[in-house]
Amino acid sequence: MNSLSLGIPGLGVVSPGTHFCALYSGTAERDGLLFPFLEEGLRHGDKCLCMIDDVEPTLVRDRAQGQPGPEYSPRPAQLDVERASDAYFRTGEFSVEDMMSFLSESVDAAIGDGFDLLRAAGEISWVLPGPPGWDDLFRYEAAASEAVEQMPAILMCLYDLQTLGADMLVEVLRTHPKVLLDRTVIDNPHCAHPTEYPPGASVTASNRYPMVRVGADGEERTDHGWASLTDAELRVTSCVARGMTNRSIAEEFYLSRHTVDAHLKHVYLKLDIHSRVDLTVLALQHHLPDLPVD
Repeated sequence: MNSLSLGIPGLGVVSPGTHFCALYSGTAERDGLLFPFLEEGLRHGDKCLCMIDDVEPTLVRDRAQGQPGPEYSPRPAQLDVERASDAYFRTGEFSVEDMMSFLSESVDAAIGDGFDLLRAAGEISWVLPGPPGWDDLFRYEAAASEAVEQMPAILMCLYDLQTLGADMLVEVLRTHPKVLLDRTVIDNPHCAHPTEYPPGASVTASNRYPMVRVGADGEERTDHGWASLTDAELRVTSCVARGMTNRSIAEEFYLSRHTVDAHLKHVYLKLDIHSRVDLTVLALQHHLPDLPVD
């Protein structure tokens, strides 16, 4: 079991021990990631766990179950669905230690029930009201990255780009070795090693993330690149930060796909960046609004 499909069209395979974040815009895009992920787990015979708040557990089960391939048949208790707020606040407040125990116990229970793999998906929407202990979320994410490496598990954390602020997105990227964005899984160069992630790090400490970056030549880059972006390039950047594909951007602005590709290439060169994740972080740091069509 060295390589496993995520079940999401257009994506390759991952290995057991993978912890990644899926960035999306809105519930429709979330569901387009979540349900194929769960359905693939059911087809493959994995133990599946879903933690989500705004969909009734019975509706999740009804939609995800019953699609096994001919070589698989549904197994009793193969899919567990919990409200995210219940799963992450088992004692009334968020606790790193409680969540690490819950993760370990979930893997042990799956193995004890005869499953080879735990496939878990957790939607991180509960954090936005700022409930007790929420500022330890990313300390847990960092610890989970290290722990999952040694587990027969795949862990997908779901974050909505429409609600994330720049500081929170930076922390998301610092604590997930892999990022799923625009139906591409990216090895995340921004991820800090779990032992390097500061205990009790606050997602509001924006002064730790000045808008100065180091380019490929080792020289610091400041905001002059951002100031040089044209209106058209800013519109494309705004769409990328919302999770839109190049094709959908072209359709939105009545442009050719080639024109959108060219704008994005120029943006990368001006900002000395190399990925949509880098661009999304910068767009959120600059509080770039949704920009209208001319």
